[in-house]
Amino acid sequence: MKTAMGFGVLLSLLAVGCGNSDDGEDGGGGSALQCSAVGWCSTWYPTSREVANPPALTGGTLADGLYRMAQGSHHSQAMLIQGKSILLIGRSWSNFVGTWKADGGKLTVSVTGNCDELEEKRMTTQFTYAFAVQGNTVYLQDLETEGRPVLGFQKVSSLCEETATFTCDSRICSCITTTNKPLTGQTSCD
Repeated sequence: MKTAMGFGVLLSLLAVGCGNSDDGEDGGGGSALQCSAVGWCSTWYPTSREVANPPALTGGTLADGLYRMAQGSHHSQAMLIQGKSILLIGRSWSNFVGTWKADGGKLTVSVTGNCDELEEKRMTTQFTYAFAVQGNTVYLQDLETEGRPVLGFQKVSSLCEETATFTCDSRICSCITTTNKPLTGQTSCD
């Protein structure tokens, strides 16, 4: 039996998934995403391990929203974009938070914090991707490690919405999301 607990609408995630920023790094008028804005634990995965025909990674316009990986890997990942703030969401209570900047076909994510089930900490690092936007899908390819696959992230209203491209294929099927709740102390959903 599949169980899914979560918040079904993107607007509620965006409304409660932000907090005040003292440093104004979000560029969107005063509020930036917090590391624990959205927490996720899931045993569901993308059904396609590769992007069959990725578009040319020449950039595009990143729209605010919640995007869940639908192609390119058998690992669950998601991202929440709000203004210039970004939350990179791992499938098992593990997030990176920061800001993003696009320059042509290159997307740079400047990470300012990391949180998981063990701790929350400030950090400074960058992730660099080649990217493209096609409809409601964002395509990313890590530029820092040679040979990385292109990943396709589809815009969704809920991380725990099962679709043809994202489903449970294990014996234990669970998907849990939280908003504005510390990730520390969360138990595994595996």
